[in-house]
Amino acid sequence: MRPSLPWRGLTFVPAMVGVIALADDLPPSNRFTEAAFLEVDEDHPALVALTDRLGAARGERKQAGILANPTFGVEHEAPEEATRQTTWTLAWTPPLDGRRGLRVRAGEAAESAARLELETDKLGLRLALRAVYARWALAHERREVVASHLEFVQRLVSQMRARATAGEESGLAARRFDLVRVEVETELARAEADEIEARSEAAAWRPELPQEALPTMPPLPAVPPGIDLAGRSDLEARRHDVEAAKARASLAGHFLAFPELGVGWQRQDDEGRDFEGPTYSLSWNVPLFDRQQGDRLAADSKLAAAEARLEYSTARARAELEGAHAAYGRLRATALETAGAVEGTDIVIEGTAASYRLGEASVTDLLETLGSVLASRVAALELYDAALAAHRNLEAAAGRPLPAPTGE
Repeated sequence: MRPSLPWRGLTFVPAMVGVIALADDLPPSNRFTEAAFLEVDEDHPALVALTDRLGAARGERKQAGILANPTFGVEHEAPEEATRQTTWTLAWTPPLDGRRGLRVRAGEAAESAARLELETDKLGLRLALRAVYARWALAHERREVVASHLEFVQRLVSQMRARATAGEESGLAARRFDLVRVEVETELARAEADEIEARSEAAAWRPELPQEALPTMPPLPAVPPGIDLAGRSDLEARRHDVEAAKARASLAGHFLAFPELGVGWQRQDDEGRDFEGPTYSLSWNVPLFDRQQGDRLAADSKLAAAEARLEYSTARARAELEGAHAAYGRLRATALETAGAVEGTDIVIEGTAASYRLGEASVTDLLETLGSVLASRVAALELYDAALAAHRNLEAAAGRPLPAPTGE
């Protein structure tokens, strides 16, 4: 008869459940969720670093609305010792040629595009944070699964050694279990190293992360019934880019500038006789040769490119959204199904152990079962990770954060 083994005193932490169950026993300050990890302050360097384009666009918009400065001049002539002439002038070009309005329109459109691009960048930052947190949580869960498995194997190896010493089990069988222990210990070392790296990356984003904090597994929200492109801020930004390009193209076509108007005061001193009075001037740049031909060509080209980018981006976004929606639905369903399936793998081990005790299963059967159980749990984690990545892709394709499950 096979030796009696202490199977029933051993428990396993099922994949995707272990960390959540463990976190329930922790103080609230030690629990860390994805939602809490995503709460980044507005003064976070990663957010501040995204605002440079908006700042430049605001400056452009501000500058476009500012009136041109007047020009003040003083001219003094003394062709002869007794003859002198001094003229004070003040010249200014009124914004009456339509250029200022077009510059303001272009600036407003560019600022709107930059503001929408900032929203897109913020979404990208959110997705990056989600990826960092997912890696941390999955690495922690994988370590828990492998550590639980190793604990069981170590107990089994100790008992097999004792049985082999007593002559109740072959030394070869004990050695085979010892090799399994080495393999699982190696896997645990990799899992621990990966968790250390993942937590360090998470702490780089959130330096205030408590050292004792443990991540809970991110949820897999339900598949949205239908998503459109209405929330794509990047597409709205492309539309404003087109409006800005149109305004700049019109501006390039305005080569007739309003003349510069000047007023002044002139004083003449001719051998003791003084004469003084007002002066008036008009200065106009005659567009005989330079009519902004190059600017118009460049502006028309930029307008055509902006319109093409909008058309291409819209078509691509529609295809990406359709694909991401279908991919997430498929992976989520399979990941949840697999997670439920691996929760029952303890029964498989119990059954194989019972068969081993009754002489109906060999050492090879038991070892293969142990390997299959660990592999299935790790595979389930990897599938869950793929589903989380698919949900991030869906958020990126939707162009906005998707609703989280109630109570997250």
